[in-house]
Amino acid sequence: MTDITDRPPRPDHARMAESGLPAGTIIFTMEGALPVEFLTPGDRIITRAGMRVLRGIGRGMDSFTLEFDAPEIIYADGMQVPAGAMR
Repeated sequence: MTDITDRPPRPDHARMAESGLPAGTIIFTMEGALPVEFLTPGDRIITRAGMRVLRGIGRGMDSFTLEFDAPEIIYADGMQVPAGAMR
């Protein structure tokens, strides 16, 4: 059994909003929780407004940004995080 004190600290909400989601961030989808690096356009993501279809994924050097038709609030690592709109 894993001791919860052995878990790495949760990502900082403000840092995620500014720079994207770090690799390993868990995103809640309709198919279950997945690390952000395993998402693909077309996945159904759970947002604050309900289920939305992921339209694109921006990949930076060490972070990912999720893109939807309109700005959304997603659930990542158990926190609400802003996600962008398609440009």
